[in-house]
Amino acid sequence: MKKYLTIGIILVVLLGGAYGVNALFSTSVDVPTSIANRGEFVISLKASGTVDAKRAYTISAPRVRGLQITWLAPEGSMVSEGDPVIKFDATQQITDLNEYQSSLKIAKTTLDRSKKEYTIQEKQLTLEVQKAQHKYDEMKHEAPALAEEARLELELAELNFHAKLDQIKADMAKAELEVQRAQDKVTMAEKELSQMTMTAPIPGMVVYLEIWKGGTMGKVQEGDSPWPGQGLVNLPDLSEMIVKASVSEVDAFMVDSGQAVDITLDAFPDKTYKGVVTKKGTLARKKDQSSKINVFDVEVLFSEQDEELKPGMSASSKIIVDRIPDVVSVPLESVFERDGKPVVFLDGGKRREVEVGRRNDMEIEIKDGLQGGEKVCLVDPTLEDQALPGDKATEPELNKGRTQPTAPPSGRRGRR
Repeated sequence: MKKYLTIGIILVVLLGGAYGVNALFSTSVDVPTSIANRGEFVISLKASGTVDAKRAYTISAPRVRGLQITWLAPEGSMVSEGDPVIKFDATQQITDLNEYQSSLKIAKTTLDRSKKEYTIQEKQLTLEVQKAQHKYDEMKHEAPALAEEARLELELAELNFHAKLDQIKADMAKAELEVQRAQDKVTMAEKELSQMTMTAPIPGMVVYLEIWKGGTMGKVQEGDSPWPGQGLVNLPDLSEMIVKASVSEVDAFMVDSGQAVDITLDAFPDKTYKGVVTKKGTLARKKDQSSKINVFDVEVLFSEQDEELKPGMSASSKIIVDRIPDVVSVPLESVFERDGKPVVFLDGGKRREVEVGRRNDMEIEIKDGLQGGEKVCLVDPTLEDQALPGDKATEPELNKGRTQPTAPPSGRRGRR
């Protein structure tokens, strides 16, 4: 009895093992599918970029020598128009202003004295001329010698009148010039002193800039001695924020001002912001110095403001190029090319020719061949060695001339 039981167990193990080996080498494949969607078809274009303020102002060091920063508004703080942002050591400017004000006071005193002297001399000389004129009027009918003497005295009085007054006028002009020079120095000193406190010309957030100091670049800080005219603090106005992005010159023709944009930030991937294209560059530029790709700059304005938006954030913009109502669409990887024609494979493996239309980043329009609601395969179920989804996908008209990725994302291969 035990002998027969042992034989039976061995047979069961052998049969089970054979079945397991057969199952292990089975070639059945689970083909992934998707549903042909019918509804609004959105043509969009992706553009990556960074968040920035629409309006910003850079506060630079004044054109004054010997500057030293004594105070800075905290970085990241919000300031209103007119608030102090940077203060410099004003000791020298105060000293210069006091000196120039003293010089101006002396120059004004000298000018006032010259004006009084002119008034006094003018009256005295006028009186002398009048006396000489009166004497001449009395003596001109007397003896010729006496008349000539009186005439000469009158002429001398008139010459003396003009000579002395002209001299005093020259002294006054010189005094006025000294006053003007002293006033100019005072005005310049007052201007330099006022520049020792730099205020915000617009409301914004304080952002320190990097400056060259000690052989390295570093953010500006208290104690630094910047060069005249050197940029120190940037003030972006956060009341209006934009995305500075770029699009390939191949796609630039599809972008125009006024187009709606969906914006997502890398920092907040679950939140979508609304925006609108406000500007597109008129000339193409190199994507970067080493690139051969040309791009056009695009500016997108946020339709709504959010305190979380900060300059420098990475952003992805989905520019809505067009919206087509009541369209059948399928994933790009579900369309294949057979005998020069685009086809899809329905669930079960049946092939069906289709007419394709416009496309977006994920889907393609099916003009004819599907009604919507059908299940379509994302890989060719007729291939013995399953390819990756979309390996044999057709090339839609809008995709002509584009460089296709060499390898699709992992995780899309059918299980074997």
